[in-house]
Amino acid sequence: MGVRGLTTFIAANAEVYLKPHELHDTKLVIDGDNLCVQLFKKSQLTSSPLGGNYDLYHRLVVDFFKMLTMCNVVPYVLLDGGYEARKMATVKGRMLQNICCIKNLNLAATGNARPLMVREVFVDALRSAGVNVMRCAFEADDEAAILARKLDCPVMSYDSDFYIHNVQYIPYVTVTHKVYRKVTDKEGENFEIGVVEWNRSKTGASQRVKFLAQYGDERVVKGDAVETYCYLDCCMYTIDSLIGPDARLQKDMIPLFAVLLGNDYIERKVLAPFYRTIKSGRVNRKISGQQRRIKVILKWLQNHTIQSATRTIVNHVREGNKKRIYRQILTAMRGYNCEDCISFRYFGFSDTTDDHLGELEDDEVEKHIQDGLGTEDECDPDADAALEDGNLLDDEEETEQSEEAEDEDNDTERDASSDEEEGAGTDNARNVEDLSSSQDSTDTEDMEYADLTNLEPFRNKYTDYRWPEWFRELYRSAKVPRFLADLLHSNIYLNYPQIEDINKPDSNTISYPILRMIFAILKSASHRPADQFKYITRKVKVTGLSYATFEDAKLPEGVQFDPVRKPGNIGIMQALFKECSLARWKDLFKSIRNLPAKLQLYFLAIIYWAKNCNEVSKVHVQALVVCILQLQIVDPSLKSKNRDAKFFHKQHKSYLEEQRKALKTVAPPKGKDDDQSEGELTRAFYNQLSSATSRPELMLVYDTLVGHFSPNEKLNRKHTSIDRAVVHTLAAFQSVCYNLFALVPLLGYPFENVRMHELFNSMLVYNVYETMKSRANPDEYALTVFYRHSPMLQAAFLRMVKFVETFVPELQDRRRTVRGQAKAAARKGKAADDGKHENTKNAPSVAPRPRDGRVAEQQEQSSSESDNEGFVDMNNKFSQLLLAT
Repeated sequence: MGVRGLTTFIAANAEVYLKPHELHDTKLVIDGDNLCVQLFKKSQLTSSPLGGNYDLYHRLVVDFFKMLTMCNVVPYVLLDGGYEARKMATVKGRMLQNICCIKNLNLAATGNARPLMVREVFVDALRSAGVNVMRCAFEADDEAAILARKLDCPVMSYDSDFYIHNVQYIPYVTVTHKVYRKVTDKEGENFEIGVVEWNRSKTGASQRVKFLAQYGDERVVKGDAVETYCYLDCCMYTIDSLIGPDARLQKDMIPLFAVLLGNDYIERKVLAPFYRTIKSGRVNRKISGQQRRIKVILKWLQNHTIQSATRTIVNHVREGNKKRIYRQILTAMRGYNCEDCISFRYFGFSDTTDDHLGELEDDEVEKHIQDGLGTEDECDPDADAALEDGNLLDDEEETEQSEEAEDEDNDTERDASSDEEEGAGTDNARNVEDLSSSQDSTDTEDMEYADLTNLEPFRNKYTDYRWPEWFRELYRSAKVPRFLADLLHSNIYLNYPQIEDINKPDSNTISYPILRMIFAILKSASHRPADQFKYITRKVKVTGLSYATFEDAKLPEGVQFDPVRKPGNIGIMQALFKECSLARWKDLFKSIRNLPAKLQLYFLAIIYWAKNCNEVSKVHVQALVVCILQLQIVDPSLKSKNRDAKFFHKQHKSYLEEQRKALKTVAPPKGKDDDQSEGELTRAFYNQLSSATSRPELMLVYDTLVGHFSPNEKLNRKHTSIDRAVVHTLAAFQSVCYNLFALVPLLGYPFENVRMHELFNSMLVYNVYETMKSRANPDEYALTVFYRHSPMLQAAFLRMVKFVETFVPELQDRRRTVRGQAKAAARKGKAADDGKHENTKNAPSVAPRPRDGRVAEQQEQSSSESDNEGFVDMNNKFSQLLLAT
């Protein structure tokens, strides 16, 4: 949710609000989506994602939870679900930020674009670490706060909303990613501290403690009457830090404080008339307007009760908006006071207390709030005196507020209920009246406020109580992506852009048939049948959002969906591949069963992508196969691997030189007589591949490929662009994987779902493709360079590529690279012009741009004409001589 400006305010006064804390021997509630993003940012310090370095990210997440285990911390992770209407403006703003990130395709610009499947890899890492996890139906903040109160344990996040909830809050940014070991006496007056370090090796991870400091009597620390524990150093915040030691601000005022600052319940501009009435007195002009606002509002609330503060706020709003504002305040307070906790029961806990607020029903919570707001009380007379001459909003803040209003008004596709609220807020901001009311009108205002106390808060329509039980179980266990809640509940799909070419339609276009199938399945079991949904994505070529409606999204004729039959429903998957004009779809689903279970769905995704994306060439498939072999075969055998090429070469230089001398270079297979290369890709062969490839072979393969995990010198240049065509094609592949990942659980897992961290590394695939695309014979290059010391990996490479070519034979006829062929076509056109016009020195080498702007058609035509040209190896200056033969 977020409370505007509060994180900055707390950070600026950290010594007052944040207290040092040792995290150990406790339960811990974690805001999963927030931690997912924070750890992704941390992974960028050592790797450039370029669309998804999932293997490194997965390892980082597992290591984080390993640290918690070492400190005897039991985590409970809650994930966000679908988007509520009040969040749509924020979500669309983030989408626009992503579009701006990918507009200039260079490493620096794309660093903030999160990979498409990062959340799914995060959940996979949680399961690998044995962590308790639940996905909420919609936003998880309130659920996390309630669970933490019930378990009497801290919450870890980096969301300002937790500064308002009455919880023990650990901001993630205060956590040191180091485990400390402390030996101390019971009084804590004598202790010794060290940092725990561990090194990975082939046999496992070893730990050692590095001494850091000691305090007190060393003999006491070395004695028997001491306790030893590991902890994470961090800072903790509690609500007492905000309200002060003298409890000047009551805890029940905290939700109203959040409302006045502006959150997702009430936008700040709606309360502009009230802000103008608060007297700020002397202010420090060096701090921002938002920080001044926080200080003034906090001081103003200290002199009020919840009833008097609410009455004053409502009375300074225009007559036509009083009911709406009052109900919004009720809604916000209910959100902060509700104690119903689904996750508490989901994780297996039971509440034995009878008098806990959590046992109250929704109506009882609302009545509790309304009774508190309707009670007659008296406020400090100085508080009302502070309303006489208002100057909280100065000219700078008014400008800030008007700009904010403009930005929000530009969003034309806002939910209808939100539109009504924002319209009211705009009227308030533009039609500010003179609020210096006379004393004679006070009684009238009090009567008007009394009339409001019978109103009820807005009902929350965003719940999962009408979801089918089978889907609710899948969703809560985080086995499906969060976007399915939006499709099922709101008939909407938000397509966050990947690192792709903004000049082309979004990379998710290739997955439209899968998306339609997912929607049809969800709605076939819904209490509200529908066959159309709204699709929100980026515009082509410009920064902006595009809106479309998908109609007639139904299951194919003759295909039925049965959620009860867990092994079944494969017919829906077969119908999907049949519709994409795959000629041998029956043979495909027979052959795919011969592959290892963890590769079946991934190869289905490769074949679907290769069939439906005309930009996919055989080299793209070869690059994916190289990545599969690296992550599936090479990496698991080298547990001490390091992605830094220079460090790896330095660490293993002598060993690698010895193995090169000992192992002979293996010639690539030449014909059909080679059983290894001409056999089929089966489970038996794959198991043999894992066991029959020696460690020296794997080390030499890794030595060849380790440099491809990092950006090359060209990409690291500040103004060098990434190849748009390549990243867009790979983004389309990730889209297919993502949508199939969502579809398979709905079908009862006819195939084991993909684990992207074991199959795909975007930087490796991109660099391998760039290396191989201009080779005269990419097959031979992979066999003689990457796998020259390993006959088994040579055979595996050929079999995997052949498997895809069997069902997508047109791969052989597709162009390998646009750049090389464009240059060849340009040279051919120039030579023809020189022959016709010998005396014309400045003849154009390329065709002029068509007047109607159909550049894409022209490029496609020139590319197809050059397909019959001999291939030019851009790394071999003599290869052009082949064209003369």
